[in-house]
Amino acid sequence: MPDLDGGGAQRTVVNLANRLSKGRHCVSLAAVRTDGPARAWLDSDVELIDLDVGRIRRAVGPLRRTIAATRPEILFSTILDANIAATLATRGLQQCPALILRETNSIRARNDIGWLRRKLVSWAYPRASTVVALSQGVERELASDYQLPASRLRTIWNPVDLNGVRRRAGEGLAGYQPFKGTTLVAAGRLHHQKGFDILIRALFCLKARQDFRLVILGAGSEEAALRHLASDLDVSDRVRFAGFVDNPYPWIAAADIFVLPSRWEGFGHVLVEAMALGTSVIASDCPYGPADIVTDGVDGRLVANESPELLAEAIVSLADNPDQREQFAAAATAKAERFDIARIAEEYTALFDTMSDPAKRMRM
Repeated sequence: MPDLDGGGAQRTVVNLANRLSKGRHCVSLAAVRTDGPARAWLDSDVELIDLDVGRIRRAVGPLRRTIAATRPEILFSTILDANIAATLATRGLQQCPALILRETNSIRARNDIGWLRRKLVSWAYPRASTVVALSQGVERELASDYQLPASRLRTIWNPVDLNGVRRRAGEGLAGYQPFKGTTLVAAGRLHHQKGFDILIRALFCLKARQDFRLVILGAGSEEAALRHLASDLDVSDRVRFAGFVDNPYPWIAAADIFVLPSRWEGFGHVLVEAMALGTSVIASDCPYGPADIVTDGVDGRLVANESPELLAEAIVSLADNPDQREQFAAAATAKAERFDIARIAEEYTALFDTMSDPAKRMRM
């Protein structure tokens, strides 16, 4: 991993490492930076290896030395830059582990990577034993853009610790102020990808309705710009920036509607968490994850990407129809079970068991 920050990819890997370590697997987690909040979520029986180089581009040498010293059967990596580093680190090793790369997003949709990183991805991904995609759309894109055969692609959804989410949701909500209207909650990094500006503009479309408020959970580089946008649109009094919250689940459980307005997603981990808590959800139908999770009109709403107006319409429709919210919430709670960590861990176990067979490894 690049780091142990509090994002969905970090939660996924920590959840998976914790679960696998309880079985027959010996799990070590290597990270470039180990001082993030996800470190507290890691069980003590998972070895934490601090590569201690500050930046992922400097991790190739330390990771290569770690692989040579520990001789793992499998090297599992996630997030684009870490995937590139992992591939470089295994090049030319005499005893090469099976390399499994996990792609968390639509690379095609991203606007935050340059030509060099795209070229490195096109070099690295075909050299993996297997590439795991978080959604069916991501798998289709990888197959098309990198000419990866179906035999080396696998869609495995994020493992979500449903019991843990529900338990932590019951810990109470500090700083919560009761509101007579509809509370919308959104959560994630304050980054262009997550589309919080779209959600704020949707709130502006609802300016005639004063019975809506929005709580945004998360921190990131776009916070100042988002605050300015809310001020410019004269909705600041209805938007609360709560910052990074170590336990967001009481907030999500208390919401009337959870909104995921992302421009692109690999999956949408927090969407499953909201559904597991019985909160009605609205998500943008972006590339690609939400469509794997939400069935529009059955257990939530999917709206066209990048459209504040359509998002506003969906918010009003759901807010004004409590019976539909209740129906969606019940269906969503049942749907969330298919993403439970126990089920997803079994899929990873089956994959790892196959890759640990030396005959199945791809020589680098």
